[in-house]
Amino acid sequence: MMIKAAIVPRMGKDAIESIAVEEVELAEPGEYEARIKIMTCTICHSDIHALNGEHGAYEGPGIAGHEISGVVDKIGSRVTYVKPGDRVLCTEIRAGCGHCTPCLRGHTWFCENIPPMSFRVPSPYTRKNGEAITQTCSGASGFAEYTNAHENMLCKLDEDIPFEIGSALACGFMSGFGAVLNRCRIKPGESFAVVGCGGVGLSAIMGARLSGANPIIAVDVMEVKLEAARRFGATHTINPKTQDPMAELRKITGEFSAGTGKGEPYGADHSLVAVAGRGIKRLAFDLCAKWGQTVIVGHELWENEFMSDINAMELLFGKRITGSVMGAVELRRDLPIYMDFYRRGLVDIAALLTNRFPLDDIKEALQDSLHGALKNVVVIG
Repeated sequence: MMIKAAIVPRMGKDAIESIAVEEVELAEPGEYEARIKIMTCTICHSDIHALNGEHGAYEGPGIAGHEISGVVDKIGSRVTYVKPGDRVLCTEIRAGCGHCTPCLRGHTWFCENIPPMSFRVPSPYTRKNGEAITQTCSGASGFAEYTNAHENMLCKLDEDIPFEIGSALACGFMSGFGAVLNRCRIKPGESFAVVGCGGVGLSAIMGARLSGANPIIAVDVMEVKLEAARRFGATHTINPKTQDPMAELRKITGEFSAGTGKGEPYGADHSLVAVAGRGIKRLAFDLCAKWGQTVIVGHELWENEFMSDINAMELLFGKRITGSVMGAVELRRDLPIYMDFYRRGLVDIAALLTNRFPLDDIKEALQDSLHGALKNVVVIG
């Protein structure tokens, strides 16, 4: 079928400038796939990185958008989880088969029977000139009227949850909020610091607040994002452009000498870094207490993520580093819980949403995201 989709002709730093909506052909869904009529797709900065080739190079035209909510339009012959008319959100992670060894151990990310998440894969779209289009950021693409997705990527969206909330749940919110609940596992009264206060970082703050963290320290170089962090529950903010982070940390958490005579800050029990860059990750690690844990969420190219400046001696007292992809969630276990948190007013996902744009204004939506918007919504259906 012919549909409208937003395509970049070639990847590169000018990809956003060249993005345009055009008619493309969408293939029929495969036997395990559902065709989704897309209602909304929120913008994640990963979409911009992917189109620019910053998650890895690809040839030819590309399409992005991975925070997808919509309605099932058609299903393949072997789809059993959904039927036409079902409201769904579509995410990068997989629910898993449920019976292989990794799934039985709670590691559905490593399911032996479901295709894993991957970037830069062939899409079901073809341009009118015959060019194949690369899906740059997921196994489905949201900057389009319709997409095909493996049923394992889908989670049913409750009738009372707006589509745009479902879109935000599909990546940004779960990545930050889930990382705090599933990786940090904060105990009431423990301290928490987050570096990077975009949609993921603010969602992490919501998770820390719900977990009973105190203090909650937000770190960012943009004052508008620090202001947002305070609204979402941060008790303290630090701007490394104008403040010495370690000096500010000392004021917030206190200090100890412990035989060093240095008067070092205690640091936060937990820190989370929600943006890419080695120096930024080093800062998050330094903000963490000697017994604490740093959780890494943001990333860029593999070759730019080697952390050679951490000495093993820094880990001897139990300081830890771990990672979290997409909040380490179990898709169909955790997302219904998060929907209920939203329903009961325990989290304010709607406050993450900044501006709304039609698909035809996708360039403006992406540019606005580059200039500080928390999470823009592309309204399609």
